[in-house]
Amino acid sequence: MKGKRFWALSLSAVLAVSMLSGCIRPQVTEDMIPTVTDLGMSEEAAPVEEEVRVVGLSMNKSYMAELTRMDGDNTQAAAVDAKAIPVVLKATSMDKDLKVKIVNQKNDRVITGTVFEVTVTDSNKKTQSYKDEDKDGIIYIKNMTPGSCTVSLKSSGSYSAPGDIKAEVKANLEYKVVDVTDEIKKESEINVAKEDSNTTGNSDAGTSVVLTDTVEFVESTKTEIMKQKVDEYGTPMYEKIISEPAKHHKDDNGDGTCDRCGAKMECQHTYEDKIVESTCTTAGTKTPTCSKCGAAKTAEALPLKAHSYTNGVCTVCSAKDPNYQAPHVHDLKEVKAPTCTETGEKACSCGGASEAIPALGHDFVNGVCTRCKASDPNGTTTAPENPATPENPTTPDNPAGTDTTLNTTNDPASAEETTASILNHALRLVGAANGEKIVYDTTSAPIMEGTGTFKYTGWQTIDNATYFFDKDGNKVTGTQIIQGIQYNFGGEGIRSGTIGIDVSKYQKGINWQKVKNAGINFVIIRCGYRGYGSGVLVEDPMYASHISGAKAAGLRVGVYFFSQAINEAEAVEEASMAVKLANRYGINMPIAIDSEYAAGGRGRADGLSKADRTKITIAFCNTVANSGHTPMVYASKNWFSEHLSPSQFPGSYRIWVAQYASKCTYSGRYDIWQNTSKGQVDGISGNVDMNVSSI
Repeated sequence: MKGKRFWALSLSAVLAVSMLSGCIRPQVTEDMIPTVTDLGMSEEAAPVEEEVRVVGLSMNKSYMAELTRMDGDNTQAAAVDAKAIPVVLKATSMDKDLKVKIVNQKNDRVITGTVFEVTVTDSNKKTQSYKDEDKDGIIYIKNMTPGSCTVSLKSSGSYSAPGDIKAEVKANLEYKVVDVTDEIKKESEINVAKEDSNTTGNSDAGTSVVLTDTVEFVESTKTEIMKQKVDEYGTPMYEKIISEPAKHHKDDNGDGTCDRCGAKMECQHTYEDKIVESTCTTAGTKTPTCSKCGAAKTAEALPLKAHSYTNGVCTVCSAKDPNYQAPHVHDLKEVKAPTCTETGEKACSCGGASEAIPALGHDFVNGVCTRCKASDPNGTTTAPENPATPENPTTPDNPAGTDTTLNTTNDPASAEETTASILNHALRLVGAANGEKIVYDTTSAPIMEGTGTFKYTGWQTIDNATYFFDKDGNKVTGTQIIQGIQYNFGGEGIRSGTIGIDVSKYQKGINWQKVKNAGINFVIIRCGYRGYGSGVLVEDPMYASHISGAKAAGLRVGVYFFSQAINEAEAVEEASMAVKLANRYGINMPIAIDSEYAAGGRGRADGLSKADRTKITIAFCNTVANSGHTPMVYASKNWFSEHLSPSQFPGSYRIWVAQYASKCTYSGRYDIWQNTSKGQVDGISGNVDMNVSSI
C-alpha cells in the first residue's frame, strides 16, 4: 500500500513539473489517463486519490498531460491533447436498448475519463439527454422505443463534437455476433482485484483429492529393439574376425592382406597386355600380366617386322640394303700439277673422269718468273693470262667396278623364344580350411541390427490410440492412477476417452510439448471474462500465449468465457467477444460459457434466478452456434441442478460438468467431465484442472 502511495505521489510530481516547465516527453492518448486515478487497488488505497489531488494534478482530459503506461504487451506513447483526438460516435442495440460509445477514431478504443453527454431523439421525436457519469466512454440507455433514432454528442471540455449519427433500436434480441472490439480491455486497464475472482477450479464441484499413483510415471521414449546380426552361415556376427572364406576378403587399402581377418589375399587378377615389340630379326611378345600382383599368362609371339629401307638403311633395325646402289658423285683430285708451261690434270679415283688444269704461265717480275725462274725473253714483265676453264667432264651413271653385294639372314625360327611363368598364390586361411564358415572374435563387440519393433515407455499415441507403457515397456490395462489422475485402459492397453486440461492466466510458463507428450489430447483455454464488479469485458492476459503454444504442439483447442452477464444482451456481447478471440487463432473444440459464482458471492450475476441464468446461457450458446462454432455449457454437477435448467438446452449444446470425485454421478448427459482441480501434468508447474472427454 505504501509502495502504491509513493508511486502515485512521485508520478503526480513528475507530471505537474513536466506540464509547468513545458518539457517535451513521450506522451499517451487521453483515454489512458484514468489508469492513474485507479491507482488505489482497494478501499484501503483510497487516500492515494486524495494525495494526488493535493498536488493539484487534474485528470480531466481537457488538459495536457504526460504519461507512459504499459498496455498489454505494448508500451504506447502519444501526445495527450483532446483537440487532436478525432472522436466518433458508435451505437448498437440489442433489445429495446441503445448503447452509445464515444470512441477514439485513431485506436478504435472508447475514450474514458470524461463525463460525456449525448442527446437522443427517438422514433417518436422525443429528445432526451444522457451523461456518462462513470466516465467509461459508454452510455447505456434502456427501455428505448424501437425504431430509428438520432444521437448527438455535446462538446465536452476541449473535445470537438462529431457529427450526429443514426441508429436503429431493435424491438427484439437477435442472437448474432456484435462488434465489441472497442470495449475489450486489457488487465492493465482495470482494477483486477475488483473484477476477476482470482480463484481456480470450481468451489461448487466438491473437494479435489490427490490420488495415489498405481503406476510409476516415466518419460515418453521410443527405442528400437536391437538383435545381433547373423551372417550367411547363420553365425552371430562380431566386429573382429579371426578367419573367413576367401570370397569375403576385402583389401581396400591395397596392402595384399584382408582388411577383415588379416589373411594374405588371393589376388583377384586384372590382366593387361604387356607388349615387347618385334624387330626385323627378333619376334616380339604379348604377355597378359596382372596389374595388381604382376602374375603373367603364357606369352604370345608377335610376327617379325619387314625391313623398311631409306637410302639403303633399314629404319627398323638399321641393317643395310644389299641391293642398294647409291648414285656415284665424282671426286676429282689433282694428279698432275700445272706448271708455267705445261697443263696439269685432275682425275677421279674411279678412273672414269678427269680434268685438265691449264698451265699457269710465267709470272715475270723484273724479268724473272717468280715460279720457274725463267728469264723474260722480252725483257719485260707480263702478267700471265688466265687459262681457259675446260667444261665439266661427264660422269658415267654406273661406272664399272662399283657393284656391291649385301648378304643377310632372316630366319624367324632362329629368334629367341620368350617365355613367362605364372605365380600361383595358394592362400591358406589362418585357423580355417577352404570353404569353412567365418570365425569371429567373440571377445569383440557384437554387431547389432534393428528389428523394426520398438520398446515404448510413458505416454504414446500409436495408430490414433493412446497407451501408457511402464518402465519395462509393458502396456498398462484396467483402471490406473498416473500422476494423480485416474485413467481407464482396455484389455489391449488403449485408453478410453481423451484426457485434457483447462487453463487460464493462473498457469504460466507451460511447456506445451511436454504436456502433449504426457498424454494430454486437448486444452480448453479461458479467452476472457466479464468483470464481476463493473461488468467490463477483459481478455485473459495469457490467452494469446496459451493458444499459440497449444496449437503449435498439436493439441486440440477450445475456449471458455467466464460469464457475469446479468441479461441476455450482455450474454450476446460475451459470446461475441469469445467468438472474436477464437477466430483470431482458430479452434477445433467448442466455445464454452462458464457459469458459476464469483468472488465468494459478490459477483454482479450471483443474484440471478434459475430462469434468468438459463436464458442468459441460451443467449450465449445460440450466438456461438450462429457464428459457426459449437457451444458448450460449463458448470458443476450441483449448479446444473440448482441454477440451470438443462432440459431447455438443445442436443447441439455440449455439456461440461465439474465434479471432483473418482466417478461422475451427474445423471444428465455430458460430454466432458472435469474430475479434479489438482492434476499434475509434466510441463505445468502446480495444479491444473483435468478433464475426460468423449468428444
